Amino acid sequence: MSRWITIEAAELAVKALEEENARLKVEVGRLQSVHILDSIGIEQLKAEVERLHSDIQMEKENEDRLMREWQKANNEIYNLQTKVVALVDDQTRLKAKVERLTKAGDHLWAFAHNCVVLGVYPKTAQEKINIWNAAKDGKDAQ
Repeated sequence: MSRWITIEAAELAVKALEEENARLKVEVGRLQSVHILDSIGIEQLKAEVERLHSDIQMEKENEDRLMREWQKANNEIYNLQTKVVALVDDQTRLKAKVERLTKAGDHLWAFAHNCVVLGVYPKTAQEKINIWNAAKDGKDAQ
């Protein structure tokens, strides 16, 4: 037994297939536009990832530069602190020497004064007193 369909049934089947074909074309168009949009979105995301990667690289380079500058400044501070300590030590030694010289000068002055009072070498002793008094005033004795 062979199957024969009527023309009307064939026309209905063709019409249904044409409608399905049209529906599928619309669906393919929609999916292609979604795919295009997805592709555009993916490209934008790739560009954003690349930009962020570049920003991160610049930040790392900037961090490295700042670290080198900080280390340089830290070394300079250490060197300055070392110099300050040495200057304080020098100042302490010089102050002690000045104090010793001042005491020695005061003793010399007292000795010279006693010489003047006692009349022993009065001219020479008076000159020494004048030199010491001028030196204490920061002047040159002439």
